[in-house]
Amino acid sequence: MTLVPTLLSIVAGICLYVGLFHLLIACGRLQTTLHLCFGLVCLGCVSYILALMLRYQAANVEDYIAAQKLVCFVGYIYAVSIVWFIAVFTKIKPVRLILVLNSLYAISLLINQISPTGIIYSDVSSLSSVSLPWGESIYYPEGTLNPLFSFQLLALNSNTVFAVCTCYLQYRRGEKQAALSLALSLAILIVAAQHDRLVDLGKMQFIYLAEFGYLSFIVIMSLRLSKDLIQAVKLREQLLESERLRKIAVEVERNRLARDLHDSVSQTLFTVATTAEALPRVWKRNPEIAQQGLEELAQLTQGALAEMRNLLIELRPSGLAEKPLSELLQQLTKGIQGRASLQVTTIVEGDFPLSNEVKLVFYRITQEALNNIIKHAQATQVAISLEYHPQKVVLSISDNGCGFDFNEIPSGHLGIAIMKERAESIGATFLLESYLGKGTEIVLNWPSVVLNIGMGRDKG
Repeated sequence: MTLVPTLLSIVAGICLYVGLFHLLIACGRLQTTLHLCFGLVCLGCVSYILALMLRYQAANVEDYIAAQKLVCFVGYIYAVSIVWFIAVFTKIKPVRLILVLNSLYAISLLINQISPTGIIYSDVSSLSSVSLPWGESIYYPEGTLNPLFSFQLLALNSNTVFAVCTCYLQYRRGEKQAALSLALSLAILIVAAQHDRLVDLGKMQFIYLAEFGYLSFIVIMSLRLSKDLIQAVKLREQLLESERLRKIAVEVERNRLARDLHDSVSQTLFTVATTAEALPRVWKRNPEIAQQGLEELAQLTQGALAEMRNLLIELRPSGLAEKPLSELLQQLTKGIQGRASLQVTTIVEGDFPLSNEVKLVFYRITQEALNNIIKHAQATQVAISLEYHPQKVVLSISDNGCGFDFNEIPSGHLGIAIMKERAESIGATFLLESYLGKGTEIVLNWPSVVLNIGMGRDKG
């Protein structure tokens, strides 16, 4: 086998492989239109190369004319597919303009099929053998150029201008790497195509190079599309992972709310129902004790209402943003008093608006601290102090409970670590002191430097 057919076979094989690869990607329903168009472009290139091989093998005028007409026919269809691929790749789709450009190729195609000798030559008298530098011979026609060949040149130049404009617009849009990849591949292809037109016009005698320009276009754009595909797959995986984490977070939050509802409101309502059922009988025997029961019943009911308000606030994200921190803390303490025998004292000194992020951290740390006091501290008194200073905001939560030893905290209990992480997220300092038999104190200190940043974020 001689060199030219061998090279053409290799190029056709590469284009066929790349085309089938992108058609398989299109079947996977990821960037379907883009990869489908590119796969068809690759298969069009394979058809063009096969037709070109037939022309190189032609040894008489009749076979040469038939092969040349087939080359032009396939080449026009291939050129149309490239124009549509460029439009899809750059997302610049002036449909009417593209149809006009396609019509130029359609006219050339019609002339090529009607003319006995094709669009390039009016007549072909004979074939002459030309020896290539490496010793291989190919045949060239001797004849008169067809004046209608200008339609092919017009179609080629018009589509070239369109391709250059789309690259420029894509670059201006910010997709610089994609635009440069397309521009590079098109530049090589256009140079090769112009070389072939010089061969057609008889300005030089050499093999056609368009197929190698097509190969460079296919390889460069395949690498570009593959890179974009990998990025799209990674983005898709990130979105799926984000969705999975979101579902987990929703489930965790749902479980937490259900647990809080069970630990607070449902137990409180059960106590209310039991007390209300027993009060009529107690009233008959001892009205004074029944009066105390009514007061406890009122307190329990208020606590249950407060807990429900807290849960409703957490269920509605704007609830925490709309209320000042002092009101949110008061709401928390009312709920705690409703479900535990605690005397809670809340003192707020000063006031100014806080960012939603900072407000949420103060709220969550207070909530976690009060829950820990109820579950573990065995306390009877709790003091909450919120002080607004010009240079800092200080939250203090203390109880008279049993206290604890830091070294005896089980590894699975992460409440303190979570509170520390929340404090660090806003640049606050978290201090916890506890002594066995002497209670526990938590101090959250948020400095003014962070205050200014937080206020700026909230306004932005």
